[in-house]
Amino acid sequence: MRPERWVAFALVAAGLAFSGPVAAQDPYGPGISPGFGPGAGSAGGGGPPGKKGKKPPPPPPKEGEPELHAASGGDTLIPEGEEPTLPQEPLRISEAARQRIGSSLDPDDIQPPITSPAKRRWIPPYFAERRGEYRIRTFFPLWVDREKPSLSEPTKVDRAGLYGGLYYRRRSAEHRQDILFPVFWNLEEANGHRTTVAGPLVNRRAGSESDDWFLPFYATGRRPGGGYTLVPPLLTYTRRAADHGFQIVGPGYCRWKGGPYCDARTAESIGFGVAPFYFFQQTALKKLEAIPPLLHYYRFDERDEKYLNIWGPYLRRHQMRSEDGVRRDWEALHLLPFYFSLWGPQERHTTVLPFVHYGFDREDRSWLFVNPLFLLAKGKEGDRTFATWLYARYRGRTRFDMVTPFYWQFKDPDVGIDQRLLLPFYYAKTSPRESTHAYFPFYAHSDHFGLRKSTWVTPFVQHREGLRGWSTNIHPILYLGRNGNRSHTIVAPLFWDFVGRSERATIALPLYYRFSDSDSLSQLVGNVYYRERQGTHGLHWQLHLFPMFSYAGRPDGHSWNLFYGLAGYTRRNDLVRVRALWIPITITKGDQAAAD
Repeated sequence: MRPERWVAFALVAAGLAFSGPVAAQDPYGPGISPGFGPGAGSAGGGGPPGKKGKKPPPPPPKEGEPELHAASGGDTLIPEGEEPTLPQEPLRISEAARQRIGSSLDPDDIQPPITSPAKRRWIPPYFAERRGEYRIRTFFPLWVDREKPSLSEPTKVDRAGLYGGLYYRRRSAEHRQDILFPVFWNLEEANGHRTTVAGPLVNRRAGSESDDWFLPFYATGRRPGGGYTLVPPLLTYTRRAADHGFQIVGPGYCRWKGGPYCDARTAESIGFGVAPFYFFQQTALKKLEAIPPLLHYYRFDERDEKYLNIWGPYLRRHQMRSEDGVRRDWEALHLLPFYFSLWGPQERHTTVLPFVHYGFDREDRSWLFVNPLFLLAKGKEGDRTFATWLYARYRGRTRFDMVTPFYWQFKDPDVGIDQRLLLPFYYAKTSPRESTHAYFPFYAHSDHFGLRKSTWVTPFVQHREGLRGWSTNIHPILYLGRNGNRSHTIVAPLFWDFVGRSERATIALPLYYRFSDSDSLSQLVGNVYYRERQGTHGLHWQLHLFPMFSYAGRPDGHSWNLFYGLAGYTRRNDLVRVRALWIPITITKGDQAAAD
């Protein structure tokens, strides 16, 4: 039993010791179960319930009567001969599984059935009951006594008693228990196991296991192959087994696996340290060490064949790089932040800030040399670079020349590109697809052959032509252009005109507005407003001379108004209506009178 479990058992033993051992019979002895009498909830005066007899087979049918058969339960989809079957012992488990899951069965629960009749005596507050060899007596609530045969030796009496609600005593062939709640427990078993609790003192002996506690100052225990020790005042804890363990001593700790002790020579994996000053961890393939006060960090990985070692500004590193499917060794040595060196097969790169950098690769015959005055480089394709603070040159597949910061020239002979820049006055780019020339800030012209043209005259005048249209802009006043079916004319800030496929919007501030589409037209000129709309049966239109007069026409009639109802006339089919002093007067009614 683990120490965590037996301590919990010791703490609850006073409450369960009396009722637990006799749970198979009756918590209060024979006949004192709910019902208070033989046969209440049981058969045979407290014995096991009787077995149900088999149902007799039905009598054979009489002559002339049809033969009855049990229903088969309906058709089945399982082919005949392939019905699922149970094993011969469906509840049987293997011995290995049985040892792993254990059992929750209490041996005290295995009791022979009680068949003797019960004899009771009741003289309140005294009660006694006897049923064969079982007996219970109580002088409630001061005294309770129970007797029964011991499980392993029926000739010996198993007797348990509770006195004054505080002292519990049990004697049997298997158990010897004394509990004075809550200060003292002494539990002994026939196999020699013993647990004694006296206040903060705990003593336990169980074969090769032992525990000795003096809480909250000290606790220790032994197990086969190991044990544990806890000393809270000293911040000390140790747990050890045959192949692993864990130990804490103040800020120091150690965790290991694969050995009996915290020893890097015997353990398969180990981690120890003194926080926050030192940390170490090691497994079969990896190793890690860190000393934060010394800015030290070390990591080693045997599987990936790499390591990293840092001591303050010193950094050393090794790793394997995969190049063209081949793994190669790479080394690095740095003294931060001034010296950096990296080398591998046939190449090396070294930097000493801010003075010099040099690197080479013998395999492709490339190299690079940099210093505060100039840069020299040769690429693997034979290209060369030379750069200083005032002049730079590149010669390879392309060509580049620079006279800092005024003149730049780039050429790509493969595609015919030639670019020149003379700051801040001139830019040119020519190729088989483009010709661009700019003279800042007066003139610029760009021609993407067959696609578009663009011309600038000073930063304010721009003209563009493309496959779908053109545009001319004089910033920030005039904007003209067309793109497919759309066009625009803007004279800021007074005139805007936008034309689409079937719509148009025109604004001439402050007196003219006109908006039209395929179905309607709205127009305002000063205080004259006109609107027309194409309806289902014809044209609907209206004219307003704000605020004096309005007139409207539609396919089924017309209307007019003075000052919007001071005087007016409306006709719609057979409906005739007039207005006088804004009061409507119906002259004749038609089919639409009710609707109006």
